[in-house]
Amino acid sequence: MIYTNFREIDKAGRIVISKDIRRHFNINAGDILQINADDECITIKKAEAKCVFCNASDNLVAFEGKHICLDCLEKLRAR
Repeated sequence: MIYTNFREIDKAGRIVISKDIRRHFNINAGDILQINADDECITIKKAEAKCVFCNASDNLVAFEGKHICLDCLEKLRAR
């Protein structure tokens, strides 16, 4: 399914993502979105969780809003 919305940018530079799109992509308040741009296009997608130390996206543990992979967690424990 393709969603198309037209939104005006407010004075602070913000746009609103419609409820149906947020629901479809499971985007909630506080989620991080990745914004990419090239010469012709802006892309917005939900950022995937990654380890704050090595950027791994597998075997993550959440701690105070951050993600740490099990390998880095073991390294921290060894210190």
